[in-house]
Amino acid sequence: MHSLLNIRNLTAGYGYGPDIVRDFSLSLNKSEVKCIIGPNGAGKSTLLKSVAGILKPRSGEIFFDGEKISEKEAYLIMRLGICFLPQEKAIFPNLTVAENLRMCAYSIKDKNLAEARIKDATEMFPLLGQRLKQIAGTMSGGQQQQLVYARAFTIKPKIILIDEPSLGLAPSLVEQTFNHITQIASSGIAVLLVEQNAIRGLETAGYGVVMDLGKLVFEKPANEVLKDKSLRELYLGKALEK
Repeated sequence: MHSLLNIRNLTAGYGYGPDIVRDFSLSLNKSEVKCIIGPNGAGKSTLLKSVAGILKPRSGEIFFDGEKISEKEAYLIMRLGICFLPQEKAIFPNLTVAENLRMCAYSIKDKNLAEARIKDATEMFPLLGQRLKQIAGTMSGGQQQQLVYARAFTIKPKIILIDEPSLGLAPSLVEQTFNHITQIASSGIAVLLVEQNAIRGLETAGYGVVMDLGKLVFEKPANEVLKDKSLRELYLGKALEK
């Protein structure tokens, strides 16, 4: 059985600058959650942008569900079933919650199906169902984050790429955010996650992937990374000391 996502010897960078991602390979299966960790500048966000089609690889190949996508445009990759959630909250702040969800479902030609998808999203995130008429920009940061995930869930992707989901959130909202990611994965959607909060990211994921200087350092079950003292000191720092 082939992997849902297969990244083979990927090299990528910006403009005429140096390679940021270097000869990187990784696979992702259905319902799997992998958390990519590493120092700033390791190439983590660049990797996600390359998979999403926002940045074209310099070499290497990316396959999604057996189809080569490394030369496809971002909108075509999204239609195939890969949703990218950048660090910035991808919502329309001047529209209502309902309008935000409908904007995300615009590509669904069957209107009844689109409404059913919106209903599914509000059932997964019931708070939003209570605030459909509220202007999105007036909600709290945590509520807006829920809307980001609900919008992604509306299009029923096979993979969600999430870049730094806890960035800028109050500590009280971080746990809630990772619970939402777990919810999404339990619905059958695979998740490739980049997260500076390495501990919480690894606790959510099945596998930990370490990047440094654009290269894959290692990939191991997340619980092994959390338990390995030498790996903790090298890649997770003092944050894991108890």
